Amino acid sequence: MDYVFGSALQQVFVPLVLISYNIACQWFTNLFKRIDSHWPEEIKPRPGTHLTPAIPKLHEPMHQTANHQVYSLNYIKGVGLSDCECPEHVWGPHNILGNSTKTQGPGSRQDVLDDHFGFWNWCKYIAQGPTLLRRYKSAIADRNIQQEGHRGLTESLDKDLVAQWEAMCVDWENDGLPRKKKNPYETEGVSKFTIHFLRRLACSSLNRLAISESQVRKDLAKEEEDRLSAGGVALHATSASAFVVHALELEEAQ
Repeated sequence: MDYVFGSALQQVFVPLVLISYNIACQWFTNLFKRIDSHWPEEIKPRPGTHLTPAIPKLHEPMHQTANHQVYSLNYIKGVGLSDCECPEHVWGPHNILGNSTKTQGPGSRQDVLDDHFGFWNWCKYIAQGPTLLRRYKSAIADRNIQQEGHRGLTESLDKDLVAQWEAMCVDWENDGLPRKKKNPYETEGVSKFTIHFLRRLACSSLNRLAISESQVRKDLAKEEEDRLSAGGVALHATSASAFVVHALELEEAQ
């Protein structure tokens, strides 16, 4: 991983580098020690390069580790609403290739996969213009809403308190890694469950708490039971929710 990362750094000429990695909290801890003692000179970062580690939004809540906000994209300057999960997006639409290629030989299978992934990349490249324009317009509208909400909230609070909070956040952001300043986003006196709930809610790109399929089935079964208890009639042996689940499983299998 170090060699791949160091080699990639030689292809870019930017002073600020955001490192999105599922286990950045482990890999980044001793990175500078490894750079000094083990990295060959040809892949070492250029002088003045600033490295910022981040864990993608889908993966960060799963760590359930205290004081992990330093790796949260919600608190890193300049990232906007990036979730850094783009490398994962390619897998979902291509899962069906498993059934299509599992009987092929290794060479044929590799060629088919390369063709599909190459087409995916080509579609992504040619759509970058319209995609960036659409997201830019959406970001401008959302920025205006957030700015107005921030202004209204700030004006309703004590000015000295607001200044104190802002200073705490700025000091924490400007502190080098590992952070030595007090973390303004670490909440004391709150249960672990509450913290985990809020972090998952904050990290959801749709601002909704994701629930498992088993929990959905349980909730739908409870609704069906309540409906029958209230005098409803079951028209079929298979409930509507179970029928939908079977249909989705059939679709995935095909």
